[in-house]
Amino acid sequence: MRVGAIGVGAHACNAILPNIPVAGMTLAATCARHLDRAEAVGDRFGAGSAFDDVERMLDEAELDGVVVVVPPDQFFDVIRTCIGRGVPVFAEKPAANDAAEGRALAEEAAQAGVTVMVGYMKRFAGGYRIAKEITEKPEFGALTLGSFTWSMGPFAHRFDMRDWLFENPVHHFDLARFFFGELEDVHVRRGRGDEHTVAILASSESGALVNIRANTTGSWEQHNEALEIFGEGHSLFVDNVDTCTWRPPTRPERTWRPNYTVPVAANMTAATLGFGPELEHFRRVVSEAIPNESDIASAAATLALTSRIAEQVLR
Repeated sequence: MRVGAIGVGAHACNAILPNIPVAGMTLAATCARHLDRAEAVGDRFGAGSAFDDVERMLDEAELDGVVVVVPPDQFFDVIRTCIGRGVPVFAEKPAANDAAEGRALAEEAAQAGVTVMVGYMKRFAGGYRIAKEITEKPEFGALTLGSFTWSMGPFAHRFDMRDWLFENPVHHFDLARFFFGELEDVHVRRGRGDEHTVAILASSESGALVNIRANTTGSWEQHNEALEIFGEGHSLFVDNVDTCTWRPPTRPERTWRPNYTVPVAANMTAATLGFGPELEHFRRVVSEAIPNESDIASAAATLALTSRIAEQVLR
């Protein structure tokens, strides 16, 4: 599967492009606003051609799909162009500037029958995938309570509250939807201080309670995220992405984490964080027609939830 990369900035080069061959795809072309940048990154990752115009790349490169990593306000036009050409899209989150743009893209993609997958990589991270499998076991019972923690080091100097919510905690807002479905009756409190602190309490459609805590008052060198879910007698805990512990009603508990000493793909950082598996999922959605577990319609719903949270925070 030949793909072109639209956007070749630091995040694309660090997290996305290195995982394209691991996911079973070939980077055939790069595209950026500045041709010299597209050429330099193309040379680094083995792309055969470089462009500074999206439509020209789609005309000339003979692609089976594109990988889009651009700022939020640029996604809409790029993805819409690809949909119009019938080219499948993998877009880094959030894939749109707001929920309205996301819904419009979802409608156009559905009408055209074109795949648009959005890279909420935590849905594909190893520890969270195991957690999802556990919560779906009949013996785990109905989900009753979920607690999500997203903690970062100081970041308010880079993003104001609104932009930070859409850039970082949005991952856990999406993860909450991944496990619990759509959230309602959302209540938000904002902490004081120069950095960002928010606490969110909501209900799922099934009646479970969901708590999400996010801040920039933590440390960049300590654990930054956690997830705890209770069923009926059973519970689980995912610590800092990589370690999932299942706690059945009676001991012993069971713990999974990557076996880092064995150098296979499943134990590498890309699989732990989800960047590799999400790209592999995109390839399989396009080439094998498996269900898309992170489509643009779902991404629009995550943006809508984020907007509801932001509106309460910024009152």
